[in-house]
Amino acid sequence: MDQWDLTWAIAGAVFVVVELLTVTFVAIYLGIGAFAGMIVALAGGTVGWQFAAFAITGIVLMLLTRPLIKRRLESPDIPTNVNRMVGKVGIVTITIDNDSSTGQIRVGTEYWTARMIDECASEVLPVESRVVVEAVEGVTARVRPREAAPSA
Repeated sequence: MDQWDLTWAIAGAVFVVVELLTVTFVAIYLGIGAFAGMIVALAGGTVGWQFAAFAITGIVLMLLTRPLIKRRLESPDIPTNVNRMVGKVGIVTITIDNDSSTGQIRVGTEYWTARMIDECASEVLPVESRVVVEAVEGVTARVRPREAAPSA
């Protein structure tokens, strides 16, 4: 191995390690490109051809595969169990008052920030009131008073 062979091998290894530490799906392409540059160097290619192999391999692979990999790994529709909360009965632990932006309920052993649904937004529910969870928005349970819940 001459100077460039070794340089490309080290660069490729460094890029692969960086990718393993960051998982950004960029460094791996630079690593593969560096290994392509090393192959050209081993074949006796000039430094210009080595850099061309590095750049072309890295860029072409990135353009062809990175969008597919990111789409596959970064799916926004990750199902959770939060939808199980809908329809459950909770107990108010902090007075629910939408105008004051206060409210908390306990459902089983879990505590949730709570706000009244739009139809009941003007109501204030005191501690120990019973509510039915109508929806969950982020970490906030949207509730209605239990007695106002539609019968099933």
